[in-house]
Amino acid sequence: MKRIILSISGLLLIGLVACKKSWLTAESPSAQDTDFVFSSSGEAFGALVGSYDLWRSSVGGMFYDIDVVGSDAETHPEAYDAQLRHVPEGLYATEISLDYASSLGIWGNMYKVANRANMIMDAIAKKEEYKAAVNENKPNDWTQMYGEAAVFRAFAYHNLIRYFGDVPYSPVTITSTKQTDTAKLTSRDFIYDSELANLEKVAPLMYKLGEGGINAERFSRTFAYGLAGKMALYAGGYALRRTDFDYGSVTFTQLGSVKWDAKYVRRTDYKKYYEQARTDLKACMDNAGTCTLITSDTRGAGFNNPFQMNFQYNMNLVVSPESLFEIGETQAQFSERPYAFGRPSNGASANNYPNKAYGQSRMHASFYYGDYDPKDLRRDVTVTVTANSGLCSELIIDFSPGSRQLGGLALNKWDESRMPTPYTQAQRQSGINWPQLRMADVILLMAEAQAELGDEGAAKTELTKVRNRAFAAADQAIKVTSYISSLSGDALKEAILQERKLEFAGEGFRREDLIRNGKLPQKIKALRDEQIAMVNDLKTKRYHDFANGNQIPYYIYTKSVNVSSLSMTKMLTTQNTVAETDQTYPVRFPSWRGNSDAWSQYTASAGNRNLAIKGLFKFIDSTSTEGLDLKTQGYKVTPWGSTIVQYEGQYTTSIFKGYPDAYYSAGVPPRYLFPIPTESITKSYGNVTNGYGFGK
Repeated sequence: MKRIILSISGLLLIGLVACKKSWLTAESPSAQDTDFVFSSSGEAFGALVGSYDLWRSSVGGMFYDIDVVGSDAETHPEAYDAQLRHVPEGLYATEISLDYASSLGIWGNMYKVANRANMIMDAIAKKEEYKAAVNENKPNDWTQMYGEAAVFRAFAYHNLIRYFGDVPYSPVTITSTKQTDTAKLTSRDFIYDSELANLEKVAPLMYKLGEGGINAERFSRTFAYGLAGKMALYAGGYALRRTDFDYGSVTFTQLGSVKWDAKYVRRTDYKKYYEQARTDLKACMDNAGTCTLITSDTRGAGFNNPFQMNFQYNMNLVVSPESLFEIGETQAQFSERPYAFGRPSNGASANNYPNKAYGQSRMHASFYYGDYDPKDLRRDVTVTVTANSGLCSELIIDFSPGSRQLGGLALNKWDESRMPTPYTQAQRQSGINWPQLRMADVILLMAEAQAELGDEGAAKTELTKVRNRAFAAADQAIKVTSYISSLSGDALKEAILQERKLEFAGEGFRREDLIRNGKLPQKIKALRDEQIAMVNDLKTKRYHDFANGNQIPYYIYTKSVNVSSLSMTKMLTTQNTVAETDQTYPVRFPSWRGNSDAWSQYTASAGNRNLAIKGLFKFIDSTSTEGLDLKTQGYKVTPWGSTIVQYEGQYTTSIFKGYPDAYYSAGVPPRYLFPIPTESITKSYGNVTNGYGFGK
C-alpha cells in the first residue's frame, strides 16, 4: 500500500526526535527549527509523517511477542522453551530481565511519540490559522494536524498503560532533563481522564474519513472517537493494580486474592466510563464518513464472503473501507504481513513463490474445532490447515513445534499468494498494511458498552450487524436471529465477548478483551481443560468430540491433485459452494486455501499443486471400508491429532505455564504486565519503582 511518503529535510526530522532510550533523557529542537517546521501546513504535515513512520516501526515488537499469541484463541508456533518471549506471554513461569528487548523498545518509543506530539501541538497552537478555526469551530488543515498529534499522544499512553500499568506522564513538552528530575508514576486513572478529555476536545475539529483528503492511513475524527471509546472501556475495565501505589479516592471491586503486591480490580464507578465509551462510539459511527462495515461481497459468483473481502482489500494493496486506521506499508520495505501474521510458507528468503513466511500467529486446535460454528464463514478465512511450499504447491500444516509449515494451525487472513501483485524479490516486503481499528471492532465495543449498561435491545442490534455477515442467508434465522434473541444478562455479555473472539482472532485483541472483562483466569483454565481432554481422547479413542459436533481426528487423508483437471481456477479467492458429494469438494474445503494460479509456471510437480483433504472434521478409521476406499483412491494417511499427542506438553501444561491450576483455585491475579526499564528507574531519583513482583 501507499505509506505516507514526503521529502523532508534531515533538519526537520532531527529537530523532532525528542527522546533516546529513556523518556527521561530528552532534548529539544531549537526555536528556529520549530519555526521552520511549521512555517506552512505542508511542512507541519512533514512532522506528522515522521510520527507515522516512528509509529509504524515502534509498535510491532510487543504485538508480535504478546498480543497476537497470548490468548485462549491465539498461540505461538515454537516449543515453549525455544523463545524467551513465551515467558511473559505465559504469565511468568520464570522471571525476565527488566530490560526485556521488546518492552524496552516500546517504552522508549512511546514516550518519543508522545513528546513529539506535544511539540507539534505546541507549535500549531501558535498559528493564527489554527486559532481562527478553533474560534469558528470549523475544521481546517491546522486543526486536523493538531488532532492527529493529540491522537498520537493518547494512543501512546494507552499502549504504555496496557503494557506497564501506572507510568510517568507528561502532557507538556519535555525540553530538558531538569523537567524530569522529579518525575514520578502517575495513576492510570488520571492519564486516561486527561487523554480522553483531550480527544473529545480535538475530535470535532478533525476531518471525518473521506474529508480533506484523509483516508485510513491517517488519524481522522472517525478514528479519534473510536480510539476514545476503546480507551474508555479500558479505563473502566478490570486491570492489574499495585497495592503499594496510592490511587487516591478511587475505590475498587476486586477479583480473587492479592499476590506480587498486586490485585485484579476495576473501579466501583466503572459505569461512568462505559457511558463515556457509548457516547464516543456513537460519535464515531455518526462521523463514519466513508468508513463502513462490509456486509456484501460484490466480487461476483463464487466469492460470497464479505468478511474475507475486507482482508482482500489489504492484499490488493488498497485501504479497506472497513478500516478506521491502517499502518501504511509499501512494497520493498519491511512489513510483517503475511510473514509473521498470515499463511505460512516454506519458501526461501527471496525469489520463491511465495517467499518464506514464518507464521508467528497460530491458533489453538480447540479454538478452531470447538469455537467456530461449522457454518461460520469466518473460520476458513481466519485459520488455515495448509501452508505454501514456496514452489507454488500446497502442504498440510504439521503440529510439530517449529515455524513455517510446522507449528500448528495458522492465521489465514493475509496470504502473499493471494495478492494480485505479490512482491517476490525478498521476504517481509509485501507492502500489506496493518489494520489497527476497523468498524466491526467499534460496533462490538458499542454492543459491549450497551450490554453492561443494561440496554440489551441496543446491544443485540449491534451484535446482529457483525454476526449477520458471518453466515449465509439460509443460516440466518437459526444462527443469527434465534441465537441472539435468546440472549440476556451475563449470557449476552459472554456472547458479545465470544463474537469478538471469532471476529478478531489473529488481530491481537483477545488477550486484552479477557483482561479488561475480568475473564483471563477463567478462560485460561477452560482452555487448558479442553486441550487436556482433547489429548486424552486422541490417545484413547483417536478422536475428540467438541460440543458443536466437530471431531478432531488422530489422522486425516490427503492427496496432491491438479486442479486444472477438475476445471477449477481462482483457488485462493472463492468460498466453497459445492456439496460434499462433489468431486471437487475435498480440494475446495476448507475454503480460502490453495496456491496462486498465476504462479503455476513455476511448479515442478506436473501441476499437482493442491491438496485434497478428507476426514478433517470426522475421524475415518483407516481399516474401515471408507478408509480403505480412500487409500485406493490415492489418499495418504497423514498425521494430525497424533502429532498433538506426540508433543502433549506443548499443547497442555505449557499453555499459560505461569498461571497453573493452583493459581486459579487460589484466585491469584494474572500477572500480564511488564517491568519498567532500569534506565528510567535509576534516573528518577527514587520516584519511579517497579511493582507486580518485578525488581525495584
